Amino acid sequence: MINANGTQQIVDHRPASHPGIDCFYVYPAISGQFTPNSNLDIEPQETAIAELEASPFSQDCRVFAPMYREVTVDYLSIRTAQEVEIAYTSVLSAWRDYLAHYNDGRGVVLIAQSEGAQELDLLIANSINNDPSVRRLMVSAILTGWNLTIGSNGSGPFSKIGACASASQTGCVVAYNAFSQPPPSNSYFGFPNPSVRDGVAQHEQCTNPAALAGGSETLTSLYRTQLPTQKVAGGVTDGILGSIPSTSTPWIEFADQYSAACVDSNGATVLLVTPMNNATTLTAFPDAQWGLHVDDPNLALGNLVGLVQCEATAYMEAHS
Repeated sequence: MINANGTQQIVDHRPASHPGIDCFYVYPAISGQFTPNSNLDIEPQETAIAELEASPFSQDCRVFAPMYREVTVDYLSIRTAQEVEIAYTSVLSAWRDYLAHYNDGRGVVLIAQSEGAQELDLLIANSINNDPSVRRLMVSAILTGWNLTIGSNGSGPFSKIGACASASQTGCVVAYNAFSQPPPSNSYFGFPNPSVRDGVAQHEQCTNPAALAGGSETLTSLYRTQLPTQKVAGGVTDGILGSIPSTSTPWIEFADQYSAACVDSNGATVLLVTPMNNATTLTAFPDAQWGLHVDDPNLALGNLVGLVQCEATAYMEAHS
């Protein structure tokens, strides 16, 4: 851990020996294959991104990170409806396999970023929101780096799954897009899409993982320093940090260096991240349209891991 005054200390985190819940993680666009949809071969990029974004949750849950036929990086900007459907069908198949062979009635947290969050957005809307038997299993959903829109009257694909407002609430969702400054009008994130659904105005969901009830609070950021490949958005050499202090530990934690609050700005709703204690101002990567997108999960990963721990306790107490 690196404190605001520059001092460092070793913090030992271990996987839970008998976790009471599961986590189902869907990774973002990461494949460098030269086809519109990837195959199911496990490559260094998939292993690296799962370690970077999902492995800390092993302190709270059994982590399942299935391969799926994602839309590959080179095709994201030109993807077709058919290619998007292939990716979603693949995630749906993995989810059904998990429920049939591994779940055994356990609570589950759904976790994803970017393209993975799009897939889980669809999965929750199509297979969980209106199915009480499956919705009962959902401890929470953590969907970062994706435009999750909610009807102003509470209608829409998440009509029965509201935003998490406390650490003891379950069956809810945490969603946000992080920026270091108000997003430009052509930003990819933060604006409701569509702005109107079935005649109802939509707004962008933003949940501050450090202050679920609202307001500003300190983030606890976690980064993996040793990965199978460094060619991973959000890794230590490709992301908003650019580089990190030298350390021999596999993880590095930043405490008391950034605060965050959900704000409305020019029609967008985003998690605005502000430096504290003379910390470096974070720079959008690769440009202002993206904001802090590539680091969305890791900026608040310590907060999110702590939140899931509290939610797991609340869920198991309620479903004992």
